[in-house]
Amino acid sequence: MAGFLAVVFPFAAGSGVFLDPLRRRRKSTAGDADELARYSRICPLDALPADGMPHQFVVTADITDAWSQTRGQRVGLVFLQREDADGKPKITAFTAACPQLGCAVEFDASHDRYECPCHVSGFAKDGSKLFGPSLRDLDGLDFKLVEKNGMQEVWVAFQQFRAGVAERIPAG
Repeated sequence: MAGFLAVVFPFAAGSGVFLDPLRRRRKSTAGDADELARYSRICPLDALPADGMPHQFVVTADITDAWSQTRGQRVGLVFLQREDADGKPKITAFTAACPQLGCAVEFDASHDRYECPCHVSGFAKDGSKLFGPSLRDLDGLDFKLVEKNGMQEVWVAFQQFRAGVAERIPAG
């Protein structure tokens, strides 16, 4: 009996360790009851001025890679614009990656447009392509206003898209 336990116990413990990533993946895709799980908190709504100008924010998320998990890693940048109409906030969200090469676009307030410093593509405030070699508009992102502790927060469904193609194809 002792010999049997000496053989079976390490195998059972080892299989639990090796199968853990598969078990976590199955749990995260099965049902996904928490719809907010695919969104990342960006900022309180009050931190986003209602001036209609794009403001850049860092997106952080918890990264899980097989057996390890790293919390609060920077995964990208987003531009958020807010205009209030009839007392309700109207928000627009774009990824800050240029659709041509993936370079970080910047907002040029003097020309009232987004510009990519890598290859001189320009985009209007609504994300539409103005000029340059980019094959598509800036990639828009879904967002939600979430009520937490009596305060509204902006949450964005951040994802990256393939660069250099005309279709908006999610990367990875």
